[in-house]
Amino acid sequence: VRALYDFNSNDSSSLSFKRDDIIQVLTQLESGWWDGLCNGERGWFPSNYV
Repeated sequence: VRALYDFNSNDSSSLSFKRDDIIQVLTQLESGWWDGLCNGERGWFPSNYV
């Protein structure tokens, strides 16, 4: 998926990314948090940012 907005997090389990980054989605939770890979990093991010 492509990021629509920047997402910056200081939480070690979250995935930070910039607008237009491509994220490989690994898990999708009904809560709206997805697990993904971006730029060699893995973590959780809000699905409404992509």
